Amino acid sequence: MALMSVDVLFFGAHPDDVEWGAGGIALLLRDGGVSFAIVDMTNGEMGSRGTPEQRQGESATAAKFLGASSRESLNLPDCGLLDSPNNRQLVANAIRRHRPKLVLAPYWEDRHPDHAAAGLIVRNSQLYCALTKLDDPNPPHKPGAFLFYPLHQFEQPALVVDTTSVFQRKLELLRIHRSQFEKTAEEFGVIAHGVGDYLFGLESRDRYFGSLVGVHHGEALISDRPVRLSGVNDVLSLMGG
Repeated sequence: MALMSVDVLFFGAHPDDVEWGAGGIALLLRDGGVSFAIVDMTNGEMGSRGTPEQRQGESATAAKFLGASSRESLNLPDCGLLDSPNNRQLVANAIRRHRPKLVLAPYWEDRHPDHAAAGLIVRNSQLYCALTKLDDPNPPHKPGAFLFYPLHQFEQPALVVDTTSVFQRKLELLRIHRSQFEKTAEEFGVIAHGVGDYLFGLESRDRYFGSLVGVHHGEALISDRPVRLSGVNDVLSLMGG
């Protein structure tokens, strides 16, 4: 599959993970004219809410709302996602095809094993992205950075992106995934993990991360290694200067 290169490549374990954890960042990229694509590792077929067909339609509509260059699924098993050499190679293939400058994926520590596995797969795919002898039709590609967005883990972040200006649009984005967020857990008839009002839980988390940097809403990013900056101007840009 030949695809045009993008600036940023998002990975999620399920069809709503990118929107849930980094939807505000994606909206800011759209507003800034930065190209990005989304790769879902599974189709969310084991979820208690919604059918695979509903989720597929919702994810396509959400990608259009975001202005993503493309959205694809690796069709790996929901509730069976594992960090393995084969799965690392699948992720590396997507990265070598899209050739992004930046990769974003779920943080590898999370109460949901699929979220944790997705982060580990992407984290451990970095070697495969650069291998010259890998059985892959695309040439090696080394993104400038791999960053990870927490979903349930309130880890101390390396960076917080101010998403205050797009937060209401992020809520619109999440509501596109009606099968997942239209009702509370009680209304869906499922057992809630933590706060049963999903969008309230999301806003609480984004308000917490925003409070760490003195803004109303924020999305956190974590790095597993130091991120290289070219000079003081890059530092100033991080500070909004």
